Amino acid sequence: MKLIEHFLSIQGEGAYAGRLAIFVRFGGCNLRCAGFGVRLKAPNAKELIGCDTIKAAQCENFDFKDTNFSELKNIIKSHNAPNAIIVLSGGEPLLHQKNADFKDFLRFLVGQNRQVHFESNGTIEPDFKSLPELKNCYFTLSVKLENSGESKEKRINARALKSIFANSKGAFYKFVLSGEGDEIREIKEILAIQNGGVWLMPLGASKNELEITAPKVARLAIKHGFNYSDRIHIRLWDNKEGV
Repeated sequence: MKLIEHFLSIQGEGAYAGRLAIFVRFGGCNLRCAGFGVRLKAPNAKELIGCDTIKAAQCENFDFKDTNFSELKNIIKSHNAPNAIIVLSGGEPLLHQKNADFKDFLRFLVGQNRQVHFESNGTIEPDFKSLPELKNCYFTLSVKLENSGESKEKRINARALKSIFANSKGAFYKFVLSGEGDEIREIKEILAIQNGGVWLMPLGASKNELEITAPKVARLAIKHGFNYSDRIHIRLWDNKEGV
């Protein structure tokens, strides 16, 4: 289980934007999302194409160390922010739900009455039965659309979506839009599978990119009666990492 980074900041996206948050980002993802077009050259000189968390999603190309429960527990304590929500991110954090250290970490967080938020792509069904602490967690579901470059079969898991909304403490959708094409139709198809609150967020890993996409996505949110989510951390710190 690779630990990519951890930091204290504010939640920049979605329904809980503005909340003080400790982010714990794990490595590994079951999607690549080359359609988002972020390019990065890895230390092995391989050019990677993917999303704005490409280091986490394609962590096998980097020299990240394995982590364990003891280290994760100390990380939370070191930030000394008892009122902060805990955001478990990636990559796809649910890839690790069967890992013993991950299970102990989640049990610790829930046992400490911390508010735990998963940032998930919604393709993996949480094991609510064997890890009941998941029922005390909130889920931000960034289900991918065609603009991700992933096939519909890979990016939409109806059973997982239904299970998360039925069993978690709370869940909502956060869709990344370019403001082009037939994205609203796709969203409505997903909502027909499992309804839920929707936040539309502009595609963009930098301030310059947001300047282009944000107005278009905001207009779509207004037109179709959805919520709009900006990307506060990018507005504040551009494409800087660890914020």
